[in-house]
Amino acid sequence: MNKTQLGLLFYFTVVLSSTAHSQGSLGELAIDQTATETIRAATTNEAYLTRWVDSLPEHPTIPSPRDVLGYTIGTPGELTQVDEIYHYFNALAEASDRVEVFQLGQSFEGRDMLVVAIADAQHLQNINTYSSYLEALSDPRLTDAEQAGAIIEQALPIFWMTAGLHSPELGPPEMVMELAYRLAVETREPFTTIRQNVLTLITPVFEVDGRTRQVEWFKRNIKGHTDYFNMPPRSVPFWGHYTYHDNNRDGISISQPITENYVNGVYKWKPTISLDLHESVPLLYVAGGTGPYNEGISPITIGEWQLLANYEISRLSGLGLEGVWTWGYYTGWYPGYMLWATNNHNSMGRFYETFGNGSSETMERDISNSRFAGADVTSRQWYRAAPPPEKLTWSMRNNTNYMQTGVIASLEMVARNGEMFLSNYYQKGLDALEQGAAEAPYAYLVPQEQKDPDSANYMVGALHRHAIEMQRATLAGYYGDVEVKPGDILVKLNQPYGPLAKTLLENQSFPSDVEVPPYDDVSWTFGLIYGVDTKPIDDESVLKHTGMPFNRRDEFLTASTLPEEKEVWIISNKGQREFGPARFAMGDVEVFVSEDSFQLENEDYPAGSYLIDMRRLDRVSSEQVESVLAQTRLIVNNVAVMPEVAIHDLDLPRVGVYQSWTSTQNAGWVRYSLDQAKIPYTLFSKDRAREGDFLSDFDVILVPHMSGGTSLGTIIGGIDPKWSPLPYTASSESPSHGQILSSEDITGGMGFKGMAAFEEFVREGGTLVTLGSAGVIATDSGILRGINKINAGGMNTPGSIMTAKVTDHSSPLVYGYDEFTYVFRGNAPVFSLPDYDRRYSPLQFGAKDFDEGSGDENSPPKGSGNLDEEEPRPNPPLVLSGGIVRGADAIDGKPAIVSKPLDDGHIVLFNWNPMHRHVNHHDHAFVYNALLNWNDL
Repeated sequence: MNKTQLGLLFYFTVVLSSTAHSQGSLGELAIDQTATETIRAATTNEAYLTRWVDSLPEHPTIPSPRDVLGYTIGTPGELTQVDEIYHYFNALAEASDRVEVFQLGQSFEGRDMLVVAIADAQHLQNINTYSSYLEALSDPRLTDAEQAGAIIEQALPIFWMTAGLHSPELGPPEMVMELAYRLAVETREPFTTIRQNVLTLITPVFEVDGRTRQVEWFKRNIKGHTDYFNMPPRSVPFWGHYTYHDNNRDGISISQPITENYVNGVYKWKPTISLDLHESVPLLYVAGGTGPYNEGISPITIGEWQLLANYEISRLSGLGLEGVWTWGYYTGWYPGYMLWATNNHNSMGRFYETFGNGSSETMERDISNSRFAGADVTSRQWYRAAPPPEKLTWSMRNNTNYMQTGVIASLEMVARNGEMFLSNYYQKGLDALEQGAAEAPYAYLVPQEQKDPDSANYMVGALHRHAIEMQRATLAGYYGDVEVKPGDILVKLNQPYGPLAKTLLENQSFPSDVEVPPYDDVSWTFGLIYGVDTKPIDDESVLKHTGMPFNRRDEFLTASTLPEEKEVWIISNKGQREFGPARFAMGDVEVFVSEDSFQLENEDYPAGSYLIDMRRLDRVSSEQVESVLAQTRLIVNNVAVMPEVAIHDLDLPRVGVYQSWTSTQNAGWVRYSLDQAKIPYTLFSKDRAREGDFLSDFDVILVPHMSGGTSLGTIIGGIDPKWSPLPYTASSESPSHGQILSSEDITGGMGFKGMAAFEEFVREGGTLVTLGSAGVIATDSGILRGINKINAGGMNTPGSIMTAKVTDHSSPLVYGYDEFTYVFRGNAPVFSLPDYDRRYSPLQFGAKDFDEGSGDENSPPKGSGNLDEEEPRPNPPLVLSGGIVRGADAIDGKPAIVSKPLDDGHIVLFNWNPMHRHVNHHDHAFVYNALLNWNDL
C-alpha cells in the first residue's frame, strides 16, 4: 500500500469513527454512558470538548478508571491517591496485553516510581528488541548509516510522558489514567495508528512523595473551597523530602533519587520523545521556547520543538480548542530541567502547561491580568492565534480535555512520522561526533593536581551521571599550551554526547539584549560551580591520545594517606568542600585554626588552616581524628612544633536552621547540603521562634534564602491566620504529614515575639547567618542598622557566576579563598554599606576598587597572606559565566558579605545564596566558615 492509499485509509477511518461516535458507539466499542454523562457535565463549556475525549468507550473485559476508582476522571472534588493510581494501572495491565507496568526506582522516602508501557501486544512482547534498536541508533560509531537505515525500518519511536512532577499540579496524574485506557482499548483513529507505530511510556506520578502529601492536603484543607483567591494555601508545605518546585531543576548535579531514576530510565529506554505534563498557564502552552536556545542543543532538536508545537496548535485549533499557544513562555537555555535529560542526549524533550485550579473543584477564573513575554495571555499573537476569553469557568475536566487532546495529537504526529524522528535521533549523534572532531575545543582536561580533590571526584561523578565518556591519560605531553600527565582525565568531545560535555564544562555567555528575560539560571560551568580546575584543549591532535576508559566505578583521586608521626598535624585550607565538614566529624576534639598565613618547613599555609596537636589528644580522640581524615582527600602534614602564628579554637556550634512555612524550597536544599556534609542541625520554625530563649538550644541560627522578593512582613505575618487552625501533623487520614517539620497550626509567622527573640539571641552572644533574601530579618527589622538595601528590581543577575574580591583576608569568613574568587549569584537583594562602614564587608562582588575617600579601604588588607610581592595582574571580569541582563553597575563593587557585631553577638549577611540547589559547592565553604568561626568573627 502506498502513502496516498494510507492517507485515504486514515481519512475514511476518521470519518467512519466520527459517524459511529454520533450513533452511540466509539469505533467497535459501546459508549460508557455514565462516564460520558459525567465528562460532559463536568466540562464547563462545549468549546472545551473534542471528539477524542467527549465520550468514553466501555470495554467488556478491560476496566476503565471509573470501573476501578468508582468515579470518572475529572469529576469535581475527586482526587486520586498514588496507591490508587498504581492500583488502576496494575488492573489495566492485568486485563490487557497492550499494557505492561515496570519499576523505575524509588523516591527518597522509599515509594515506588513506575513506567507504564502501552502498544500493540506484539510490540510489548518484543519491547527489549525495540529498546536495543534505539540503543544501536544512539552511537553512530557502532552503527553505520546503512545499518541505521535497516534498523529504522524496523524500530518504533518511544514516546515517554511524565506526570505529577510538581505536586500541586493535580491534573496530569488523573489525565494519564484515562489516556492509558483509551490507548489500550480504542479502535478509532488515531488510537489504532498510535498503538501500531509508537511505544508509549507513561510515568503516572513522578514526585510520589509529594503527590501523597498533596492529595492528603487537598482532602484535609482544600476540598469544598471554590473561590480561587480566597482559600487556604493550595500547596502542601513539603513535596519531596528535600525538594519542592526545584525538583525540576536537579538536572545539573542529578542529586535526588527521583531525578537519577528518570535519567537512568532515559539511558535504558532511549526515548525518542519526552513530554513532561505541567500546570498552570492558560489554557494550554505547548513548549517551543522564546530563545536564546542552549548552544549545545542540536538545530534538529530545536526544529522538532517547533514542528510538534505547530502541529499541536493546528490540530487542536481544528478540533475547536481556543487558547493553545507556544513561544512566549520559558527560554530553552537552561539544561537542568528534568525533561532535558532527553534533549541533552540527542532525543527531544518538551513540556505542556495546562490551565488548572490547583484543586479538583470547579472555579470562576479571571485571566485578564495574566501576561507572558510582555503580552496579555488573552491577546492574539502570531504564536497564539485563538486566545482564550478574559473570564471563564474552569474545571478539572476542562484540564483533562485540553491536556489529553494535546497528547493524542502529539502521539499522532509521532506515529505518522516515526521514521523521521528516528532518523533525526541517529543524525544528531552523527553530527555530535563530527562537530567534536571539527572545531575547538576538542577536549577538556581535568588534571590530577587539584586544590579540592574531593570536589574533583564529585565533578567527574556528575559527568558520569550525565553519561559523558572520559579517559585516563596514559602518556605525558603538551597539546598546545596544555600539559597532560598520566592519570589526568580527558573528556574528548568527539563522542555522541560531546555537545553536552562541552555545555557542562564551558563558560556560558548569555546575551544581555534578549527580548524576553531568562526563565532560569544562565550558567552552570562545572569547573566553577564545583571549584575544580578544568582546561579546554584546542589542539586537534589530543583526539589521537590513547587513554584508558574511565568508568563509573573508577576512583579519580584517592583518599588521604596520613602521616606516620603524630606531633602537630596541619591541614591547609584551600576552600575545600570537605574542609568544614571534617571539623564537625571530629567532634569534641581540640582543633585550632590559624588567623594568618604562615610558612613552615618550606610549605605555605593560608589563613584558616587547621592545626591539631596530636600529642595533647587522648587515644580515643586521636583515633577519631585519624578515622575522619582517612576518609577525606585533605592533605595532612606533620610538623614537630606548633607554628608561631595567631590561632583560635574552633568550638563546634549548636546549629539551628530556621524555616518559614511560606517558603520551604531553599531551606530544603540547605538541609540536603548539610545532611550530605553530615553537619548536625535542628530545623525549627515559627512555633519555636515565638518561644524565644534561642541561646538555650543554639549558638548559630542559619536562615536560608527564601525568594528574591521576600519581605519582612511575610516573615513576621506568615500564612493568613484567618485559615487557623491549619495543621501539618500526622493523622490517620494524613499519615504523610508531620514529617520533616510539624505544627498544629502553620498560619501566622514568627510574629513580633519571634523577631524580638532573634534580636535577643544576637545581642546576648548568638550568631545569626542569613543567606540571600533572608537578610531582611536583620535589615528591615532594624536589628542591624546602617544597611542599605538595593532591591532585585534594579538588576537582573539570573544565576550567573560572578567575580568576588576578598577585601579583608583576616576575616574568618573568607578563609581558604584567594583574593579574586567567584560566587554563583541569582536574583536577591543586595545589602550594602556606607563607605565609612566598608570594613564590615570582607568580600565584595566584582574587582572594582572602593571609591576614593572611603576611609582606609584602599590600603593593603590586614593579614592578606601575600608572602612574596608579585606583579599586579589584570582584574577578572565581573561575570565569568552567564550574564547580567540588567544592572551590572548596581552590583559591581558592592558587598557580597556583610559581617557586623551587635553587642555580644554577630550577624552575617550573605548577599547571594551560597547553597543554591546543591550546585554551587565552591561557595559552601563560606557557610562552613561562618558556622565554625561563629564566636571568633
